[in-house]
Amino acid sequence: MVECGPGGGLGPIMTFEFARTPSDVATLFGSEPCTAALVAAQKTGLLLDALGFIPSYTAFLILAAIAAESRKRVTLAAIATFLIAAVSDQIEGGLLYAILTDLPGTPALLGALWWAVHVKFALLALGTMGIAGMLARGSLFRRLSAAPIWSGGLLAVLGLILMPGEWMMTGFALAWATLLIVALSASFVPFAAPAAPPPDPETPSA
Repeated sequence: MVECGPGGGLGPIMTFEFARTPSDVATLFGSEPCTAALVAAQKTGLLLDALGFIPSYTAFLILAAIAAESRKRVTLAAIATFLIAAVSDQIEGGLLYAILTDLPGTPALLGALWWAVHVKFALLALGTMGIAGMLARGSLFRRLSAAPIWSGGLLAVLGLILMPGEWMMTGFALAWATLLIVALSASFVPFAAPAAPPPDPETPSA
C-alpha cells in the first residue's frame, strides 16, 4: 500500500485515519491510476482489520487483563475499556469505508472519524497501562515486566496527544511485544500470583 501523494511519513493507513479535511484525503489518494489501486488496497485492509486484527488484539488484551489477576472490578473495568476501544475501531472502519466510496469524504464524516480514532487509541493506551498496573503487584518478574508495558502505554498516550505517528506506534509495539513475551514465558514457567485481594465490599441488605 503506497500513498498517491504526500503522506507526511505516517504511511497510507495512519495518514488516512488522521486525515482532518477532505483536502487531506484528496492529497493522500492523488490521481488515477494510483487512486483506484489505493482505494482497493484500503478496502481490503479494512476487511482484514474488521474480521481479523480487531478481534485478535481485543481478545489478547482482555485475556491479559484476566491473567493479571486483580480485583474483579479492576479486571471488569479493563475488559470494558478494551471492548469500547474495539467498538470505536469498528466504527472507524465503517467511516473510512464510507469515505472511500465517495472520495474525498465530507467534513461531517471526517469529524466523526477524528473521535473514533482518538477514542480507540486513547483507550488502548490507558488499558495497556492498566494491565501494567495489575502486573506491578507480586513477584519481581511481574514488577520488571510491568515497567516497559507501562512505559509503552505512556509513550502511546503522549504520542497521540503531541504528534500521532511514530511515537504512538512505537509505544504500542513496546508494550504489546513485552506483554506477549510475558505471556509466553508465564505459559511455561508461571510466575507467582500476588496475594489475593480482599473481596469487594457487598452492598448491605435491608
